[in-house]
Amino acid sequence: MSNRRNNRARQSSGNGLTYPDEEPNPTQSMRDRSRAVAEREASRLARPDQATSARTLGHASKSKSAVMSTPLGNMIFGRNSSPGVRSSADEHEWCGPFSVARQMIAAREAAKRLREEQQAQAENPGGKEQHPLDEAMEMVELERQRKENPSMNWISRHNRTAAVVLESANYYAKRRKRFHRQKELAGLGSNTVPSLFQLCINFLVNNFDHVDSLGVVDHSIRRALCESLVAKGKMNGAAFDVLAEMGVETLELIDCAQVTQDQMCEALQSLLPSGLRAILLKHCGRCFGSKAVKTISEIKDLELFAISLSGAYLLKDEDSAKLIASTSRTLSSIELVACPLIGMHFCNALGEHFSSSLDASVSVGCLLELSLEDISLSKEALLSLGAASDSLRRLKSLRLKSIEGLDDEVVSIALGSIVEGPLEGIDLSNNPSLTDDILSSIRRCNFNDSLRSLQLSGLKNLTAIGLEAFFTDIPDLPSPPMLRKLDLSNCSYHEINDTVVTLAAKASSFKRSLKDFTGGEFDITSNPEQFDANVIHSMGLVHCNIAGSSVSDKSMEILAVCCKSSLEELDVSSCANISDKGLGYLVSKLGSQFSKVHVWGMAQLTEEFFDGHDRTEDGGLEIVGIWMKKSGGRSVR
Repeated sequence: MSNRRNNRARQSSGNGLTYPDEEPNPTQSMRDRSRAVAEREASRLARPDQATSARTLGHASKSKSAVMSTPLGNMIFGRNSSPGVRSSADEHEWCGPFSVARQMIAAREAAKRLREEQQAQAENPGGKEQHPLDEAMEMVELERQRKENPSMNWISRHNRTAAVVLESANYYAKRRKRFHRQKELAGLGSNTVPSLFQLCINFLVNNFDHVDSLGVVDHSIRRALCESLVAKGKMNGAAFDVLAEMGVETLELIDCAQVTQDQMCEALQSLLPSGLRAILLKHCGRCFGSKAVKTISEIKDLELFAISLSGAYLLKDEDSAKLIASTSRTLSSIELVACPLIGMHFCNALGEHFSSSLDASVSVGCLLELSLEDISLSKEALLSLGAASDSLRRLKSLRLKSIEGLDDEVVSIALGSIVEGPLEGIDLSNNPSLTDDILSSIRRCNFNDSLRSLQLSGLKNLTAIGLEAFFTDIPDLPSPPMLRKLDLSNCSYHEINDTVVTLAAKASSFKRSLKDFTGGEFDITSNPEQFDANVIHSMGLVHCNIAGSSVSDKSMEILAVCCKSSLEELDVSSCANISDKGLGYLVSKLGSQFSKVHVWGMAQLTEEFFDGHDRTEDGGLEIVGIWMKKSGGRSVR
């Protein structure tokens, strides 16, 4: 019996079979199972692109030999599955890392095939057959587009030279280098020697505590000293006494926060009788109130022609009316910014003391400039300016910015009352209630073709149709204004487009005489360069702000022709449709008078423009928006 059992054991070791009545060897069984698992997984990992055929382990069932990743794996897959038959759970991918990798590769290949099919369908819509002449027709179409859009032919300086300069690949390193180079070319670098004027200003400011009097110096020098004192935190009461000494004609302070009202009254008592002609104060809430107004009203034979007050939160409505009444005989320019107590009394005082219906024996002033900003005036108060009197009849500049009660009716009445003066500037920015109706009022008040500045920033209700009609020659209406300054920034994005900019540039610089104009109607789709003969090069836009609009490279081509010798500053911030070629073409065509361009928020611009435009070396062009940050986190550009 024992010999038979030994013979049977030797036979089982040769064919790999085990009989139930025999005692299994644990070490050998574990070794066999591990080998079987390794053989099965090796074939799958070696050729992951081919599906492996299911086979049954020769030494045991798959449920006993497979390695499970969870303790309950056998329970999930089932213990009673018969050998050689795969269950429905075995058909799913195993949750191992190699299986996940195979699934990702398969998904990527499927996405690639789908993308190639969509691209092929887009290149050949409708399933048209390819013709041998299609490539030639595409070349002809590209040549036509290049003729209509000359900016497509612009080549960056980097691409004109054969040698390629290797620069740092770091994005911020490039911009830091560009920023320092721009400062050095503009004469503002760290190694630049300051001018003699700046050296004198710095020396005086550093030793201003020992200065008793400035003597007879120009107003610009006093302003430069005041700016430097404010920047260095030395603008106090003692500095004010030196700047406001006897004999000055213009009292201009950019920051009066450290000046008391008693000091201001004492200075006005000595300056007004000696010939003070202008009071220009910013941040004057502390020093300009009822006492200052009383001091001015008590002095006879005033020669004031300009009053500008910013932040006068102590100035009451009744006091402002007294100020107008006491200075109206010679006053011609009024500017009030952020004065919250101004109201109906101030507007009534303007209509009463600047009206031509006063007694002939009384000397009547002539109001030429009126600027009101960030003031809560009611509609009734504003209507009294134009409807109750003709106080605005000779106005040259009207600025009503961020006024609460301003609407189309107020603007129409105010502009309609300007019947004598040549109105040269209008600023109605940041008044959301205004619509296209104000455009016809502005056009009608330009009867003598004197309007040169128009600022309509932030008017979201303006439309492209209204602006196109405004800049188009229409019978029975005055000609479109020949503007020098145009601000259409932050209006509705799609309403400020290439057509509007084209018509505005054409109106500002094209010849008005039909005999001189030889080009016929201007077509925006044609080549702008062929209309150069119809442009008056001594005229055109000088300052243009179209930030936040939908203009494209076509507008840059138009400005390059119509404003070739006039444009000095351009703001195209947040204009996503302008490319390197459009802006580079503009810079290459404009003259040396072009000194500043704003490109904030234009992430599409690259080194092709920043380092490749034609004026990278002369230092005369400042690109505002090539920003970087200092160590303190403060943006310097």
